[in-house]
Amino acid sequence: MLNCSKPKTLALLVASALSMLAMGSAQAETHIGGSLKVNYAYKEFSESSKSKGGDLDFNSFELKVKSEWDDVGMKAAYRFMNGHDYLKFGYAYYNGLPDWQFQAGIINKPFGNRKYASHNWWYSLNYYLGFEDDFDMGVKAQYSQGGWISEMAFFKNSEYKATDARGFAADAARMTINGTDYHNEETNTFNLRQSYGFDTGGISHLVGASLEYGQLYDTKLDDNGTSTAYAVHWDSRYNGYNMQLQFVDYDYDQANQRSTYGVKMLNSAFEVASAGQVYTFNLAKSFKRDWGSFTIYNDYSMVEPDTADANQDRSVLNSTGVSISVKQFQIYIDHYMAKNSVWLGDKGIGLADGDDDWNHRINVNLAYKF
Repeated sequence: MLNCSKPKTLALLVASALSMLAMGSAQAETHIGGSLKVNYAYKEFSESSKSKGGDLDFNSFELKVKSEWDDVGMKAAYRFMNGHDYLKFGYAYYNGLPDWQFQAGIINKPFGNRKYASHNWWYSLNYYLGFEDDFDMGVKAQYSQGGWISEMAFFKNSEYKATDARGFAADAARMTINGTDYHNEETNTFNLRQSYGFDTGGISHLVGASLEYGQLYDTKLDDNGTSTAYAVHWDSRYNGYNMQLQFVDYDYDQANQRSTYGVKMLNSAFEVASAGQVYTFNLAKSFKRDWGSFTIYNDYSMVEPDTADANQDRSVLNSTGVSISVKQFQIYIDHYMAKNSVWLGDKGIGLADGDDDWNHRINVNLAYKF
């Protein structure tokens, strides 16, 4: 990864690389797109936010590229955000064998619901533990036939070093967080996901199970802990209705046996309970209109800590909102009601909750996609 000290220079280099790729091979079919996003947030738990009536900020500018040469292709997405930038994903793939696809690079971790475990802009609590829309450095094979989808992946490490807080979903952090020193690095992680799709009485179902096992290398102790998790998930759709159910059991068993675990993402870092269960229950209804479409939803996720620390408390996030698509525009209008949840009035996930209060945030995210 090119480390460029000036964002403007990095932007020019990325744009130049994409331009050269687009003009490269006459046999290649290349598409370049992306999005520009702004975000409004009103935080009931912040006195300054209430006094100002909320804040409207630049959220992100994203460039996406997809290019194919016969059975070989690549996909990548780079995001520039307020104060940092990062590669969300970037990988090559091969489709030359019937029913198979192979990927290598920064790829999506096959764990949990095959697409998302949420409908809203904030995602679910799974995302802040590294179990939703997570991308790491590795290789993956996917086999699809009939209703069966089998995915096998090996990840050597996270997409950025454990000392680099950039990146998308949560990864192990090797840094000091809230006065505690963490020395973990993710390495040698295996993921398996088996999904099966079928229809009953006009209802389409996608059920599945996922497994994860990997090493957590402690650079201070020169010793390895383990990262283990399993999930069962069910996604049903009928006439615009969608129901998602998911259960995750996870254990970040560190070499020092600590009951908290340090993670980093989006240029920040926080602590979570090192072991626990995640429960997810989501409902949504989509509507199509002449001018576009919209989806109303309620997403619920809860983390129940399962460590030796009896002071740790559950975290809960309930998101109610609507997403609207009109031509090139995508709008999310959400109300988040959370207890003991990071960036929603509290400092982590599954930690000791000093106030036991529910916190509220109204959020509007507007994207123009090209």
